[in-house]
Amino acid sequence: MSEHMKKPHTENIAMVTWHGAHYALPVRVIEKYRVKEESKSHLSIDDVFGELINEHGEPGLLLRGLRHREGLSQIEFSKTLNITQTNLSAMENGRRPIGKELAKRIAEKFQVDYRIFL
Repeated sequence: MSEHMKKPHTENIAMVTWHGAHYALPVRVIEKYRVKEESKSHLSIDDVFGELINEHGEPGLLLRGLRHREGLSQIEFSKTLNITQTNLSAMENGRRPIGKELAKRIAEKFQVDYRIFL
């Protein structure tokens, strides 16, 4: 006799395409950003990422986004920048400022404008 199995997690996942990249996101996360036909035709960055920016700070989110874009772990990324993983984590979570010298090193290695991290 077959036993009752757990419901697959994939039933609660939605595929989202943004700027040509495909993402699998939990439906419960994207539901709060659903736009009704009669409401605004667009969302601002603050509408979508406001909670994250408030929690981690914009420079920290940008640093984390750059690390994910490059496909690096915190340890790999911190070795590339010659800093500790602890300091990188603190910067990504908004507990430590990035600083001008480090921002310039990041800009040089990853071809971005250093001012976005300040």
